[in-house]
Amino acid sequence: MQPQLNIIERVQRRDLTGLKIAGLVRLSFELLDDADYNGPVLTGADINNREEQERLCREYIERFGGTYVGTYNEPDTSAWKKRRIKQPDGSHKYRVIRPILYGALDDLRAGRPVSKHFIPAEGFDKLTAADGIIVYDLDRLTRDQRTLEDIIEVAENYTRPFIDITGSLDLLTENGRDNARMLVTMAGKSSSASARRGKTSHLARAMRGIPVGGNRPFGWADDKRTVIPEEAEQIRQAAKDVLADISPTTIVNKWNAAGKRTTQGNEWRRRTLILMLLSPRMVGWRVHGPAEIPPHKRYLTGPDGEPVKGQYDGILKEETWHAVVDKLTSDDRPGAGVYVGRLKYELSGIIRCGNCGRPMTGQAKANNRFDYVCKPPAYYGGCGKVAGSGIAIDKLAQDLLFARYDEHKVTVEVGPWPKAGELEQAKTKKAGLLAQFKENADMGAYIWPEIRKLDSEIADLMKDRSKYIRQTAGPKVTSIAEQWPDLALEQRQAIYSETFAAIILNRATRGSNRFDPSRLQVIWHQE
Repeated sequence: MQPQLNIIERVQRRDLTGLKIAGLVRLSFELLDDADYNGPVLTGADINNREEQERLCREYIERFGGTYVGTYNEPDTSAWKKRRIKQPDGSHKYRVIRPILYGALDDLRAGRPVSKHFIPAEGFDKLTAADGIIVYDLDRLTRDQRTLEDIIEVAENYTRPFIDITGSLDLLTENGRDNARMLVTMAGKSSSASARRGKTSHLARAMRGIPVGGNRPFGWADDKRTVIPEEAEQIRQAAKDVLADISPTTIVNKWNAAGKRTTQGNEWRRRTLILMLLSPRMVGWRVHGPAEIPPHKRYLTGPDGEPVKGQYDGILKEETWHAVVDKLTSDDRPGAGVYVGRLKYELSGIIRCGNCGRPMTGQAKANNRFDYVCKPPAYYGGCGKVAGSGIAIDKLAQDLLFARYDEHKVTVEVGPWPKAGELEQAKTKKAGLLAQFKENADMGAYIWPEIRKLDSEIADLMKDRSKYIRQTAGPKVTSIAEQWPDLALEQRQAIYSETFAAIILNRATRGSNRFDPSRLQVIWHQE
């Protein structure tokens, strides 16, 4: 590296002879959001084009005697928008995320490429060291003051020039740095104003229930308003299955096996199905809100506190959707916080070891056979001393279950939720209070405390309704032996859990190739 004073004077004179300069090319996704693709073709940074920016930077460097050695390419990168970052202590900070830029700064500090983000130009390799960076203009470099200070630290302390093609960017002198700070402040103000206008525009469209852009949601046509009957029925069946204790994994496996695909033609994934079912769009509400909010709470409310109706019909009934949400998100949902591995065997996680009391799991053997085994201490703290034939145990448990239901025949009649009238009365009362406030805002000090009480009451009633639907939508059968082959694995496990307080496998007392049924002990739920 040449002496500091010499570098500063030469860059100010635009004498780049002997200097190796790398380009930083940033393409902003923000510029593409409202782009007019039918307008005239633009050039340079205005067109947000990588090749054009790189060409102009290369021509500038070579015009003044320097050598263009390569490029740091930042595709779809905002120089202003901040992201939420979780800290080690659980708190959050908001920062502009620029890994490519900071990789370039690391390379300049080290005096050699260490970040692996450098793309060498023709005739150079990845080990080529750059003396400085050129950008199309300051706006391509940064719009954030914190990022600018990090760049200034490298320019000032490591004497690394940062150049733009107008020759106005100067971070090696005090006046140049102050000028850059002022320009970045103005650029940040412009970005902030644009973001504010964008949010206002998005909110105005959302309040009118206008659907968002992008790909069509599953269940609706390309206009995002018209319901597609076949897909809607598929969603309704998925909701019924979830309420009947069938896991999302089983549902998507069935869909994929049947050749059913997402709107993008991809196979379904568990997370995709869950997010779809949790979306307020399922009941026709206008989806709106940041990604940090749980998906089922990401909807817009009007001045009356009620959800804003979208310009599209819902697919699920509101009470059904609330029950599905409760099923998929509540802390007391079946299996919440418990990992039992891939669901493959009927009694996995249900049958317990008679020696240590830990849940046992299925373990595959040759010829499509398997055992229920208590894993050794290294696996979930088991004892590793108890095992038994899975096929024989499943047959015994099924026989006991069928006999139990044959002895206790009942007619399952599920009536309506008994508190439906209370919920309707609370909602009517709330609507009346809101109407009073609209007519006489001076009564707000008396009305709003009552509304908050009603909101709490309504929330409790809706939670009770969801719980009731969950309980009554489960696999309640009277002729269980006939329906058993058609039940999903999760449904069978739910019936075992409802029928048996515990299923215990005791240790073998003597060596034998045949399973001893007396080893299996069941404890019935008390009626």
